[in-house]
Amino acid sequence: MTLTSTPASTASTGENPYFLALDYGTQSVRALVFDRQGQLVAKRQHVVQPYRDGAPGESEQSADYCYRQLVDVVRGLFEHTQVLPAQIKGMALTTQRACTVLLDDAGQAISPVYMWSDRRLASDNPPPMAWYYRLGFFCVGLSRRIAYLRRAAKVNYLLEHQKDRLAAADKVGLLSGYLIGQITGRLVDSQASQVAYLPFDYRRKAWAHSRSWRWQALACRPSQMVPLTAPTEQLGQVSEHFAKDSGLTPGLAVYGAGADKACEVYAAGCGEEDIACISLGSAAILAWGGERYREAYRYLPAFPSIEANDYITEIQLERGFWLLSWLIEQFGAQDVAEASRLGISPEQYITQAIAKVPVGADGLLLSPLWAQGVIYPGPEARGSIVGFTPEHGRLHLYRAAIEGILMTLKQGLLRLERLKGSPFKVVRITGGGAQSDLVMQMCADIFNRPVERLSLHEASGLGAAMCCAVGAGIYRDLASARGQMCRLGEKFEPEAAHVAQYARVFTAFEALYPQIKPFFKKVNRQY
Repeated sequence: MTLTSTPASTASTGENPYFLALDYGTQSVRALVFDRQGQLVAKRQHVVQPYRDGAPGESEQSADYCYRQLVDVVRGLFEHTQVLPAQIKGMALTTQRACTVLLDDAGQAISPVYMWSDRRLASDNPPPMAWYYRLGFFCVGLSRRIAYLRRAAKVNYLLEHQKDRLAAADKVGLLSGYLIGQITGRLVDSQASQVAYLPFDYRRKAWAHSRSWRWQALACRPSQMVPLTAPTEQLGQVSEHFAKDSGLTPGLAVYGAGADKACEVYAAGCGEEDIACISLGSAAILAWGGERYREAYRYLPAFPSIEANDYITEIQLERGFWLLSWLIEQFGAQDVAEASRLGISPEQYITQAIAKVPVGADGLLLSPLWAQGVIYPGPEARGSIVGFTPEHGRLHLYRAAIEGILMTLKQGLLRLERLKGSPFKVVRITGGGAQSDLVMQMCADIFNRPVERLSLHEASGLGAAMCCAVGAGIYRDLASARGQMCRLGEKFEPEAAHVAQYARVFTAFEALYPQIKPFFKKVNRQY
């Protein structure tokens, strides 16, 4: 397991309190200490096992493993940095989205955590919904998509394979709610963490009304839903149990934040009118925020922002820079070895090496729709690589993957601009991909927009720290906190020659999926 620490840089004072943000991501768990100006004072990071080895498509992890990783990273923070528990004045948790777990009446897990990457589906013969719901979905052309939603929902899979366990569960929760329960002894979660196939009404930011179709589509009861609070509100206090395990001070205030993407894009400026935000993480998302509830595609919900009055209009590419990691795992043993020799990560090595590959990867196109969706990209979606010649090598494949991800996000960017009615003035980039200057320049050239990144890489943790600062009364609202705690890093302008080259590649790329989609539908007739 890789462990990294950043020592504390200054001593805390009453005028500059410290806030602890715990970020349980797909690849690692981080304990991050920020001051009121948004400076990262200390950091401890542990690489985690995303899921246990199992059958293909199976992606689950022990809930106790997740808890122990959280405990260990906090203990490591105090052991390997100069930060003291007494200096922490508040804490918040942010986690990866859509990780489902069944809980008993004491908030303890009675199932594994089914991670967001779990691909197991329920059968295509679930209990029928009421005739009037079925008629309504038929009339608006959603019958097949609702059928896929029901197959993709983890609670429906559990109804088939763990029926007794599902029935016995006091609560059907997410990883965020489970961990907050372990931290505070109180089972509660944030509205801004509810991104999953659960009966949540995204427009109302609350569990669905008792007469909603969602309760018939999804195999859970209203009584099984975890109580929700708004971000920045105090969820509880660090319990004696968690304090003993982690080294934190008992009674420390715990504030609500949101899922990792909600925290990340808000910290980057989501909600400001002329800013689009892109996260280039394991999952890549394009986000635009505001007070109006606006759907990027009809029936694709806008998600709650950590700003209580805002929504996030989002387009997600579920397998974002995960795709690059997957390609390296499958084909890049030589590159991994060379990166190790140089003392850098394989991703760093790859993003340097592909600079030698021409724009457009010598005609190789990759459509990165590796994962299906209910509305976008659709249940029939499959990835594709088109245009191989004997001259292509693995570096072409890596570059085509990154270009495919960015051109797919450009399609979403143009769609959001049509919805907005005007172009975005700047695109803010966060996530692992934003650490590469080459990738940032590719973003500027493909989007033909100025792009910039934050001075700080830990955007999800920063968003959670902003929630702490507001909850503790340091700032009156999140906009004020962001104004003081967010700092911009480098800005990249489009290069005219590359913009023209990418415009030609984008024309070909736009035609690729519409041409191949009928084939996918034909070979996957259930869609």
